[in-house]
Amino acid sequence: MNNNFRYDDYRYSDMEILNQNQILPQSNEMENQTNHLAEPYQAFVQGNLFNNLYKGYKNYRPARIIPNNEQAELLLNVDQLCFVAHELNLYLDNYPNDQKMIQLFNKYQSMANMATQEYEKKYGPLSITSLSDDKQFSWEAYAWPWEVE
Repeated sequence: MNNNFRYDDYRYSDMEILNQNQILPQSNEMENQTNHLAEPYQAFVQGNLFNNLYKGYKNYRPARIIPNNEQAELLLNVDQLCFVAHELNLYLDNYPNDQKMIQLFNKYQSMANMATQEYEKKYGPLSITSLSDDKQFSWEAYAWPWEVE
């Protein structure tokens, strides 16, 4: 476990940063439009994947999330990847033919699934749909977060 966790460790620098001037055009140009997207960590803490739609309240700055153990690091990774995939899913509900966004959604959905599997392998299920051990009920097999020191 790395006690010197830096939130930058889970910023995916390979994410394509797409430029744009207008987020939701009023024409059929949507398929060819690109969007200015935040990195996954930044999107997660500000609650918005689309930088040009994020409007901070007065002088509020999103708090940095600093995990204090390996479990918290893995959970932060799961949370931010799932958040980005969900934001892209919502976008694609409105613009289902945007090929760049479909590719990004598939990428981040896959990354979220891998991160979830990694977390669950070490720390147990995150949701009711997670696979359960045949010999023991999964929710009882692992310590609850408040039981871990």
